[in-house]
Amino acid sequence: MNTNSVSFHRCSLTFLSSAVLIALNSLSTNVYAQDEAVEEVERIEVTGSRIKRTDLETPVPVTVIGRDDILETGALNVADVLNQTPVAIAGTDQSNSAFTTGSVGLNTTALRNLGESRTLVLVNGRRFVSGVSPSVGYAVDLNAIPASMIERIEILKSASSAVYGSDAVAGVVNIITRKDFEGVELNAQTGISAESDREKYTVNMTAGNSWDTGSVTMAIGYDDDKGLKSSDREFSEFDQAIVLDDDGNEVIGNIFSSFPPAGRVGGYNTDGTPFNGASDDSGDRFNRASYRQLVTPIERKYAALNIKQEVSDSLEMFTEVNWNTSKTNDSTIEPVPFDAITDVYLPDRGGEVGLLVGNPMVPQGLRDALIADGLTLNDPLPGLVRRMVEFGPRSTDVERDTIRIASGFDWDISDSWVVNAFISWGKTDQRQESGGQVNIERTALAFDVVDDGMGGLKCRNDLAVLQGCVPLDLFGAGTVTPEAVDYIKVPAKVFGQAEQFVTGASIAGELPFELPGGYMGLAAGIEHRLEKGVFQPGDLAQTGASSTNKSEPTDGSFYTNDVYAEVSLPILDALIVDAAARYADHEIVGGQTTWNLGLEFSPFDDLMLRTSFATAVRTPNIADLYGGRGETFANVSDPCNNLQADGSDGLDANVRANCLSIPEIAARVAAQGEFALTQIEAQSTGGTIGGSTTVQEETADTFSAGFVWQIIDDLSMTVDYYDISIEDAIATTSRTTVLTRCFDVDPSTFDPTCTDPSGQIGAIRDANGALVEVNSGTSNENNFDTQGIDFELSYRLETGVGDFTADLVWNHLIEYIQTSIEDGSEIDFTGQVFTPENRANLNLGYELDSWAFAWRMRYWDSSVDSVDGSNFNFTDFAALEGANVFPSVVYHDIFATWYITDATNVTVNVRNLFDKQPPFAGQGFASGGTGINTVSEAYDVTGQYFQFSLTMQF
Repeated sequence: MNTNSVSFHRCSLTFLSSAVLIALNSLSTNVYAQDEAVEEVERIEVTGSRIKRTDLETPVPVTVIGRDDILETGALNVADVLNQTPVAIAGTDQSNSAFTTGSVGLNTTALRNLGESRTLVLVNGRRFVSGVSPSVGYAVDLNAIPASMIERIEILKSASSAVYGSDAVAGVVNIITRKDFEGVELNAQTGISAESDREKYTVNMTAGNSWDTGSVTMAIGYDDDKGLKSSDREFSEFDQAIVLDDDGNEVIGNIFSSFPPAGRVGGYNTDGTPFNGASDDSGDRFNRASYRQLVTPIERKYAALNIKQEVSDSLEMFTEVNWNTSKTNDSTIEPVPFDAITDVYLPDRGGEVGLLVGNPMVPQGLRDALIADGLTLNDPLPGLVRRMVEFGPRSTDVERDTIRIASGFDWDISDSWVVNAFISWGKTDQRQESGGQVNIERTALAFDVVDDGMGGLKCRNDLAVLQGCVPLDLFGAGTVTPEAVDYIKVPAKVFGQAEQFVTGASIAGELPFELPGGYMGLAAGIEHRLEKGVFQPGDLAQTGASSTNKSEPTDGSFYTNDVYAEVSLPILDALIVDAAARYADHEIVGGQTTWNLGLEFSPFDDLMLRTSFATAVRTPNIADLYGGRGETFANVSDPCNNLQADGSDGLDANVRANCLSIPEIAARVAAQGEFALTQIEAQSTGGTIGGSTTVQEETADTFSAGFVWQIIDDLSMTVDYYDISIEDAIATTSRTTVLTRCFDVDPSTFDPTCTDPSGQIGAIRDANGALVEVNSGTSNENNFDTQGIDFELSYRLETGVGDFTADLVWNHLIEYIQTSIEDGSEIDFTGQVFTPENRANLNLGYELDSWAFAWRMRYWDSSVDSVDGSNFNFTDFAALEGANVFPSVVYHDIFATWYITDATNVTVNVRNLFDKQPPFAGQGFASGGTGINTVSEAYDVTGQYFQFSLTMQF
């Protein structure tokens, strides 16, 4: 057997119920037993409290995932294990980020599905630096924490801002690393799917040594996950949506792009023949999925180091170092869908279209068709769109380097008091190279062509010719020359950096006040935290000169100074009250006070009742405050649209009056009898979104109550009810909401520019009254209320023919309600795919001599894609009905470990044993990931997978 294992048992995928057994053993030892002859048990610090205590239990439930569980699942990344627990879900994973740029390749987690920014991730009880681009958000990238260095993971399933500070709204994930390791451990692992793809490899070494006054543990390793292309699986090889067949039934249909590689002008192909749309059966149909990623590849190298050294009998120093580099290479999406009119000339901004019907590059057949429609040679083309396949796929190569150093000391100033002080610094650098983009300034020069006098064409601008300009002919397949690509392509480099500095000191011990249950415990401390973030888009992206959306840089910082205290009051032997409070002074949003109050009551030896009340806070991060403004052309609704001169429009009186107070709108109504936007006007409203320094903190009130019951010696159960209410949740305000709030006010206070105090939110109209820009940013938008029940059952049976184990972990969601602060409207998302009513894990294990076996089952309840009808079928944009429902899914995993010797073992496992295929969620679905046709947070996208692991110790 593996004698160095720190796991509490081998047979649980999530190991959730192991903490229950330990907690009950601790209770029976430390709460009920009163035998004075027993030696005093060492006091330790557990997740959820800074007071050192003699048991592992607190008023707030804590779940533990052991090291053996990580090894047995074959997870290269701890996110693979963590996000399969019923209390967690992936925030960003290797599939749902495949279509993004700044977030591609990240692995994050979110407790209670309340968002990765509301889940605080700690390493050894201290904060870890964010791995997310500062322009996007804030979360720890679990790629940066090597699984080989993890001893266990403790999940605190309730708010704990009073103990740990901001962001601990949904709970806390505390990753405990290995210490006091003796010897050398080598591990090699490989994996491959039943389709002979998505190869994984890892080689890592852990080594350590201890001496009389200290110890050192280190780990180094290399991981490689080859990922998958969307074309590697039948369910994702085409871009798909729900369409209606001839009988009106909803069926899955392949969808092809309306931006063909040969180009399209208005309703014509570039040869002058009619364009039949995305369902065209010709050979020119373009399948976007053929370029997309189903699973983003990741390559990692890492090293970690833990050192402890006694300076004296009462003083111990410690240092922790983490270094990780992760690369995502060759992550691609389809080539640029290029609109030569909107992307280059922006006619809705008042400019002139440079591509005319008489342009020498326009094929004669197309020109004849357009003239037959009534156009002249001097009229602009009625749109020109084309898939820029000659420029290759839009590619993203990202490398993230994370380094984090924490150092400090523990000073036993007396038998009952200890002082801890530490300083930590971390930094994540993100370097990104993107390909496949188009320089729109050079494109305009390459469109403006004249006869070269030799039967060909050349660019009109002589300086541009000297710089390499050649005509860019988009009229037909394969018409773009390599010389044109070289002149116009844009290799973009992007850089981002998140940096964190934390220092703190605390004192903990027993007060000289004895209550009937024992002495009062106290912990108090101070903490200073500084966060910095910068993000630099490519130069042409910042100026708006490339085919990607214009994006501004991000640059900001803030600090917070905190003071906190916690007390433990043993009112009786069987009754303990814990209380904590923290005051945090945030540089931008000011001060906040949070508190926890918990109670543990043990009416008899085998039962402990617990309850807790707490407040929590999430202060805005760098992206919320300073995120660089990015260009967007998403649809926006103008509240003045369809205003009628005769008042028959049904508009609110305030809205109507405010619209007519705008001179351009009033003039249009007077001339035309109405203000009705054209299709181009309605679809051409640009603008930006980004951070805002006016955003305030969000707050939460939480409650939990439950019990731990040792039913018989080998059977235990825990049940916990939780209730979390979040107010003023931070989100990006939709641009339509910006306009609605602006116009639905008394005319005496109306501002037609819709400018907010930050100056970053507002609207601009053209000379015809049409919206040209609507800008928005982050603000406090919604309230969230969620309730549920966690249930855990653990059974052990020792027999003469082996030991059997069974662990059931179940979460039942009662409600998950989002309420708009603006209008009070509510949506209960309970039963939607991200928030199913029930999630459960059942783990069955068997051990005999040098063998261990397990069968694990993971259950995801039946659910819907959208509870409010926000999804639609592709054909007529009607809400989905039958296709809106996802069936319940059970995944089966098996594993076997052979302990060849005490120092050598081999593990074989099969994930998704029965090759369960994921439910379909394509275009028009509210939850489906772009390019993968399913919901990767809930369902396995790889299929049946085989893994082999060898571990040797010396």
